[in-house]
Amino acid sequence: MTLFENVRVLSFNPPSVSPATDVAVEDGKIAAIGQALAERYPQAEKVAGGGRFLSPGLVCSHTHLYSALARGMIVDIKPSKDFAQQLRNLWWRLDRAIDLPILESSALAGCADAVMSGVTSLVDHHASPEAIDGSLSVIRKAYEEIGLRGLLCYETTDRNGDEGSRAGVRENVRFAKETAADRAAGKAVLTEACIGGHAPFTLGDGDLAALADAVKTTGRGFHIHVAEDKYDAVDSRHRHGLDPIARLDKFGLLRPLSIIGHGVWLTESEVALMNERDAFLAHNARSNMNNAVGYNGLLTKHRNVVLGTDGMGADMLEEFKFAVFRHRESQGPWWPGEFLACMDRGNRLLERYFSIGAKSAEKPVFGKVETGAAADLVLWDYETPTPLVADNVAGHLAFGLSARSVNSVMVAGRFAVRDRSPCFDAERIGAKAREQAQRLWTRMGDRA
Repeated sequence: MTLFENVRVLSFNPPSVSPATDVAVEDGKIAAIGQALAERYPQAEKVAGGGRFLSPGLVCSHTHLYSALARGMIVDIKPSKDFAQQLRNLWWRLDRAIDLPILESSALAGCADAVMSGVTSLVDHHASPEAIDGSLSVIRKAYEEIGLRGLLCYETTDRNGDEGSRAGVRENVRFAKETAADRAAGKAVLTEACIGGHAPFTLGDGDLAALADAVKTTGRGFHIHVAEDKYDAVDSRHRHGLDPIARLDKFGLLRPLSIIGHGVWLTESEVALMNERDAFLAHNARSNMNNAVGYNGLLTKHRNVVLGTDGMGADMLEEFKFAVFRHRESQGPWWPGEFLACMDRGNRLLERYFSIGAKSAEKPVFGKVETGAAADLVLWDYETPTPLVADNVAGHLAFGLSARSVNSVMVAGRFAVRDRSPCFDAERIGAKAREQAQRLWTRMGDRA
């Protein structure tokens, strides 16, 4: 049991800042909030808050841990004239070069980087065409070693042949069954399963039918890139006579558990269909800027916008700032408060998945510092030069608070970071990652 003493609770939805209080954590949940809780819980391990801020953990709602070892890569990459060429020249070479040792290091390094930034949950979208079988379990072990929560899937695609597509579906189903079996056995699990697809332009109708069957049989949702680039939208209309979202809906893949990555080139009717189906749109501002795919002018029309990084690290405060500033540059109507709501909405995504199979009274609560909620928490060292109150929480996140202010991070009641020090072997993980990065870059060179 842990007792945070003398902390100010910083909430994101609705934004609020509490007076100094104590927060008790027991069995992975928040047990009590109030004054002088040390008298009530004399055996608890006490953490001196010193007036620091205690908030819910941050959620990255779309990322690619397989890209963690791409940072600063020294590989001969052909110049790309458009996004399709960039995929072929760079990212599809990278994912084909991944084997399980590389994947293990990439996942560990990415998870470590995330939690040190105050992120407690990652929604990963994985690809390793030459190492598909068992890949999601390798990533799961990395989550558990670091102490992160999240959702995992394999991005099924037919770009490596029919057998590659079938293997992708099998891995998604296998992992969903693995997590379901563990939960049925009463085990506390940090990861849940999605059913993943790469993008509509690399999935034939047979692939979508197989993925739809996987969604139906496992009871999970679908996670896929859609209309990240204009090419995807044009291809769908040209080859299939349907907008990409309408095509997914035709196969029953648009549901309240569905995660649609990017959606830059969707039409108003597609946005309306997503809203009708209560699906999520994962907005990735930095990645869209880096890939020069355009800006999502219909972003404000979506009901369920969440924020992700698309593999560009997992610093969600940095991603939040880019989302705000890029939107302002486009003369959009949203202010920081709307994007704070988007970042917080990743918790609703977690709740939908971790509620699968749970009784009503056992359904988890994420993103709240309240009694009974999951103890996914961040303690911040933030010396603000101006008042921090409910009305300006979003403004402080946009213009002040950053990952350098993270003091401690707790997931499911266990510390992953304590007093700015990782509770895992960061030195070993870093050394192994540098070794495996060299292997990855060499293997990419062999796949030119």
